Amino acid sequence: MRRSLFPLRRSLVLMGAALIGIALLLAGCAGAESEDMSDDAPEASGAAIIEYLNAADYQNAWQHLPGVEPMYTGGDPHGALLSTYFNAIALQAITDKAGSIPEGGMVVKENFMPDGKLAAITVMYKAAGYENPDANGWFFLKYAPDGVIEAEGPVPGCTECHGDVADNDFLFTADVK
Repeated sequence: MRRSLFPLRRSLVLMGAALIGIALLLAGCAGAESEDMSDDAPEASGAAIIEYLNAADYQNAWQHLPGVEPMYTGGDPHGALLSTYFNAIALQAITDKAGSIPEGGMVVKENFMPDGKLAAITVMYKAAGYENPDANGWFFLKYAPDGVIEAEGPVPGCTECHGDVADNDFLFTADVK
């Protein structure tokens, strides 16, 4: 007795269509991850940046530097323990040794007490249209875990301290050249 191959063919076609659908879905998700500073990039204001970071879920969507532990030893003025996140724009500039972080680049540093309690979040952001000639265009932000802004803008203490590494685009955490 001869059996029909139609059910087998139909199963193979459906399985192939499902695999193509999954591949397209994954490709779309991968593209969305790399575009973390698209049209919704925040303006240079503390409130806008905090809102953006909360929506972006930076702790899960952004990267730490390759080869650097997610939590590492820090020091003044930040914290005893630090965790630093880079958006795709900043990380690409660092990886490529581009010489500077381009507009849209953002670095988020979580500052922890020795007991592991989050004390503050500090941000460096190269915002479109923002000018800070004393710090190569960086906007600085420090805010408490509850969202209260402690300092923002061309913060003199940030500009002065990071000025020690002006030849590395004001970054202590990673070499950009």
